[in-house]
Amino acid sequence: MNEATQKRQTENAKERQRLINAAKRVFASEDGQRVLAHLETTFRVNERVFTPVRSGPDLYAYDAITAALTDGGRAVIIEIKRLLDAPSQGDANIEEPTLKVTKQ
Repeated sequence: MNEATQKRQTENAKERQRLINAAKRVFASEDGQRVLAHLETTFRVNERVFTPVRSGPDLYAYDAITAALTDGGRAVIIEIKRLLDAPSQGDANIEEPTLKVTKQ
């Protein structure tokens, strides 16, 4: 791995850790938890994306556009939850993140 690639990976790791730490600070409070719970409900994170829509007397169909929009909203909330589940590293340690590269 050349020096430029290693530097870019280090900067990406630092920025990711800053983002994780910021998300944890924002959503750690009671208000943050309330907002996250509201977003999970609003964007139906724990529900099916494809829900039947009645299209005739006894015929049910699935609306792909509605499903795509719902899934887009869910993806945002799921990413926030991934950030919150990631291990925290103190801001002082971000300048020297640990990168582990494994060859397969």
